[in-house]
Amino acid sequence: MRNPIRVGLVVNHPIFRVGLAKAIGASENLSVVAQGQTAADAFRIADNTRLDILLLEIEVPGIGVGAVRSIAQAKCKARVMVLTASDDDALVIDALQAGARGYLLKDVTGTDLIRAIECVHRGEPHITPSLAARALARLAIRRAELVGLTAREQQVLAYLSQGLTNREIGLKLGINTKTVKHHNVLLFAKLGVRNRVEAAAMLGKGSSSMVSDEIRLPH
Repeated sequence: MRNPIRVGLVVNHPIFRVGLAKAIGASENLSVVAQGQTAADAFRIADNTRLDILLLEIEVPGIGVGAVRSIAQAKCKARVMVLTASDDDALVIDALQAGARGYLLKDVTGTDLIRAIECVHRGEPHITPSLAARALARLAIRRAELVGLTAREQQVLAYLSQGLTNREIGLKLGINTKTVKHHNVLLFAKLGVRNRVEAAAMLGKGSSSMVSDEIRLPH
């Protein structure tokens, strides 16, 4: 590639950072042009280096979601990707809403790391696949809370979105089918839809739109 993707790398542990740099450098499409190990390094690299991708270990002291937001909203044109050992659903969503364009677990393989960087560089946000479905579900719950669904309505909606019948939902929740139908009527009204198909479709669309530039989670 004539103009390789320029990557900045901020990781606390030197040996791990060297390993990541080596894995990234194995691709002729990528080039690690800056490295650091502190939050100060992250801001310095973001401010002073021409980058396409800035890969940040979110556990580095002083980085966290706040630093991700600050860098993503600054003049830095690089797309921020988070590298972490945490598979906490809430952290995934917080990082994405802060402006991260990728969320990778530290056990990512070299091949998958390269693919993820290339994906984000193309403008297609990427989440470690094992977290994607859970992240979308968490987004759905947050949106449901915003439109005022009760806890029970959120439970019904979660099962409904999985394709369960009213009878199956009733068995899961220990309520009768008539009560499930009543909850459906209320949650459909709050979501402004006519049926379960529209509810599921709207929930997915609305959840994605809560993240900047409509994050599309991988299947």
